[in-house]
Amino acid sequence: MTPGPLLPLGAIMFNESQQRYLVSRLRSIDEMLTEAADRLEPADRGQAFMAVKPDATPAQRKVLGDYLAQLRFALRRFMLAQQLRDDHRPTSALWSFRTSVEFARIAAEELRPKYWRGYGEVDAESAAAADRFAADLTTLLRRIEDYLLRGEGGSLAARLSELAATRDELKLLRELERIISSHGLTELRAALEVLVDRAASPRFEIAVFGRVSSGKSSLLNWWLGRPLLPTGVTPVTAVPTRIVHGDTARARVRTASGLLDVPLEQLDAYVTEGGNPGNSKRILDLLIEVPAERLRGGICLVDTPGLGSLATAGAAQTLEYLPRCDLGILLVEAGAPVSTEDVDVARAIVDSGSDLILVASKADQLSSADLEQAVAYVREQFQSRLAIPISPRPVSSIGAHAALAAEWFERDLSPRLARHREQGAQILKRKISVLRESVMAVLSARLAPRAGVAPKAGVAPRAGVAPRAALREGIGQIRSDLERARSQLLDLRMRLTEFASSVVDAAARELARCWLGAPPEEEREEPQGDARGPPYAEAAICERVETAIAHRADEAGHAVGRMLADVREELARALEQSGIERESAEELARPRGRPIFDLAAIPRLPRYGRPRWLPRLSLLVNRAARRRIRRTMLAALEARLAAHGEALCHWGARYLDELEPRFDAAIALCESTERFETGPSLAAEAASAVRRDLELLERWPSDAAPREPLASAGGAPLS
Repeated sequence: MTPGPLLPLGAIMFNESQQRYLVSRLRSIDEMLTEAADRLEPADRGQAFMAVKPDATPAQRKVLGDYLAQLRFALRRFMLAQQLRDDHRPTSALWSFRTSVEFARIAAEELRPKYWRGYGEVDAESAAAADRFAADLTTLLRRIEDYLLRGEGGSLAARLSELAATRDELKLLRELERIISSHGLTELRAALEVLVDRAASPRFEIAVFGRVSSGKSSLLNWWLGRPLLPTGVTPVTAVPTRIVHGDTARARVRTASGLLDVPLEQLDAYVTEGGNPGNSKRILDLLIEVPAERLRGGICLVDTPGLGSLATAGAAQTLEYLPRCDLGILLVEAGAPVSTEDVDVARAIVDSGSDLILVASKADQLSSADLEQAVAYVREQFQSRLAIPISPRPVSSIGAHAALAAEWFERDLSPRLARHREQGAQILKRKISVLRESVMAVLSARLAPRAGVAPKAGVAPRAGVAPRAALREGIGQIRSDLERARSQLLDLRMRLTEFASSVVDAAARELARCWLGAPPEEEREEPQGDARGPPYAEAAICERVETAIAHRADEAGHAVGRMLADVREELARALEQSGIERESAEELARPRGRPIFDLAAIPRLPRYGRPRWLPRLSLLVNRAARRRIRRTMLAALEARLAAHGEALCHWGARYLDELEPRFDAAIALCESTERFETGPSLAAEAASAVRRDLELLERWPSDAAPREPLASAGGAPLS
């Protein structure tokens, strides 16, 4: 039936405000009735809580749908007749969903007992269970948000389609992505994403170390085939620079407020002390893409701070500062003495498990005989102090001597890159085989309980309730600890400026000790009586005060490093005890590349010497030293610590973002098997599809390297 006209057609009858009101009311009617019609459908969306009972019969749904279509026709005709325009821009469904996810994360956080203690006391065991559950929900919501942020172009299917189609393991990976998506195996997406990242970015990371003026920038520019990095300047030590191959040359700077594209000709304004003094622009990291032939094959160069920035660090801190890399290249200027800093960094590279290449740079400045002697000297110094065989390679990138660099690249680097590719391909193939067996186990679990299909060979039977519950509790506790670590990072960023007074006190104590002629604080207790010596010279005072500032200011960063290392050890221990996959615990990367507190932005005192009028009384000296330090340095220290706090928070959050998916990938089989074992029975058509895909994976040829057998879904409980 066609409705009659609601109003006679004619000229516009309503003013602008009236039109906006009418359109909003008509839209509201349409939205309310559409939502009500959706509730009539009996489709099971798997909600945990049912809002309405879908009790409408098919005939009723058909008639009500026809009425709704008639009403919508009437709405459209009235708007057309009265020339009402709907200027409202429809909200993106994905944006709306993401907003709902954000509100859900807030609601999940409010499940923690600290937010509802007003309803009554909660015992410790129940509070811990609620905390673990809130952490589980937060993790799941973060996965949904990450998926939405990638967009359609960042989907796994789109990324896989860009990879080479000729490799058999990638064909299997694409098939696994289809099966995981079509059967809703979301728990296994974390493992799949880790493998896609590994397949898409087989990076061979090379970190280059060297003192300022050691020729590091010149060597990197030769490597890139263009004068990209500034030479002859002091770099901003707090800004790590990564250089990879790209189709076009560009630089992307990450600041505390987001990403920024920077023309390469303006790079000096961000990576040099002159253009960015004390990292005043709050640069967190820098990625440079260059179409350089020597970067092909997945090479990623990491430009590191000068070794002088590590001079005040102990062995453990130095290891934290070093970036994660497959290969470390240490430049030592040929003809210059080998310093303790050089040896300490070389030792840290070896201790971190990375390969080490020693380069005698600026070889063009020496004659053949002198160069031979210099290389022998460097070799003897490192071998005697490190107690490992190591032979430096003379290298220069200047003029005719550039042949030395080309020969070094072909003899020392190309074979390592080839071995890395081969090893990476074998690891990828083995990991894909593990994922294949996990998918088979879950598909089998979907069929076995109700369809009468026995679990496949090689997959252990279902464990009892107690081990499964203990495993779930252990996983929840780890996720709760990860959330706690994130909260501690945010708290650090908010409170680090308050730490400036403590740094000022440390600097003032050291200045006072210098004025009193006392040795550094860590070497001897406060001198008394005749133990005082003559005041130190200003150069020595300057060095001691700056060392005290660096040591004290770095305590916060070192605490963050220890916290992240503890989280990593907890995850590794849990994976080892669970027996799910032994390699997973070993592959959890340790925290590396911690931002360095840079003293460049801290002004020096105009005079370090003790005022002549000041008597050598400890109380008066301490007060005078503190006043001078506070007046000269406090404001700069607060600003520098704020920037350092942002860098530490960014570094820690990125490490946790890397750590959590690898843990999720390792325990995915446990979670997915439990969900489908306890889920509803499959319809005949769905069961047939599951059976077809299971048979497809069974027939797929597998030539992966031998490994440890897959543990049961309810393996040993986590502690």
